[in-house]
Amino acid sequence: MQFQGIYFDGVTSLGKPAQLTADTHFIRLSWSDNERVVELNAIQVEAALGSLSRKVLWGADDYFVSDDQAQLDALAKLSGSGGMPYWLARLESNFGGVALAAVITLASLVFFALYGIPRMTAAIAHQLPWAVSAQMAQSTLTNLSPLLQQSELTEVRKQQLRSYFSEHERADAPAVDVHFRQAGAFVGANALTLSGTTVVFTDAIVELLQDDQQLLAVFLHELGHARMRHVEQTVLQSAGWAVFLTFITGDIGGVGELVLTLPFAVGQSAYSREFERQADAFAVAELRRLGIDPEVFAQALERLELSRNSVADSAASATEQDEDINKVHRKLLEYLASHPITADRIAAVRGVPSP
Repeated sequence: MQFQGIYFDGVTSLGKPAQLTADTHFIRLSWSDNERVVELNAIQVEAALGSLSRKVLWGADDYFVSDDQAQLDALAKLSGSGGMPYWLARLESNFGGVALAAVITLASLVFFALYGIPRMTAAIAHQLPWAVSAQMAQSTLTNLSPLLQQSELTEVRKQQLRSYFSEHERADAPAVDVHFRQAGAFVGANALTLSGTTVVFTDAIVELLQDDQQLLAVFLHELGHARMRHVEQTVLQSAGWAVFLTFITGDIGGVGELVLTLPFAVGQSAYSREFERQADAFAVAELRRLGIDPEVFAQALERLELSRNSVADSAASATEQDEDINKVHRKLLEYLASHPITADRIAAVRGVPSP
């Protein structure tokens, strides 16, 4: 084996054209009228990096450099200085291998983000002390005070509902605090789970659902969220995804951040819809345990849906064409929202396949 390169003496930066000759035991470097002989097993050939020149080293200050990639690979194989760096270099030079590795890596990251992080955070959420959940709910109530103001329901009515709900809770689980708040049209007739310890009913939903069994069904739905620690899971998932993305991408600009987080936001929406299904199933199971027909829950959902539609229709002042567009937008928003489509939920509660 014989090929050309440049010899550097390690003292000056001036290289000298040289020739490297190798046999089974030694390499011989020849330049000008000089020569250097090194044992073959003492040399180390640098791994390839694209088409850049590579060094042949032997543990001294001087070294040999060449850009004859084929001969350098052969010398590396002859001297036994290949190893993992050379396998990596071969993979890096293989476009198909690089593309496959990139696809596998991306798929693994997405799989971990969409399935690994939720599973991990679910386990952590169930281990959180109840005091942490109570503090979380109190902080949320404080932050939402501009939207959720003091209830206008009578104390008698509020206490009646609290007692009624409490009577139908399981005794083997911590009691959930029920708060009543007056909310504007933005919140409307609604019930909210703030943590594993706290549920909020708006005055509007109490006034809308005159049947206390329907209110109980809604309460049991929110109780399902509380028992399964869905709010805590959601908070931990968001934090987990933020840490995960920061770990992968570092500090990126706002546009890049939006592009990167959008798939995970859609994933978060999907998990939220699954949480709603789980809470619905919990409410149906509890109603049956109490000997109450789950139909009251389906009727409550229907009344809530009609109430939301009437509010939206009264607020809309558009032509027939605009109304059709609004319906499309509403369906799109409903799909991307955390709740499943109400018709599907009602069908699931009644045990009827959705259309």
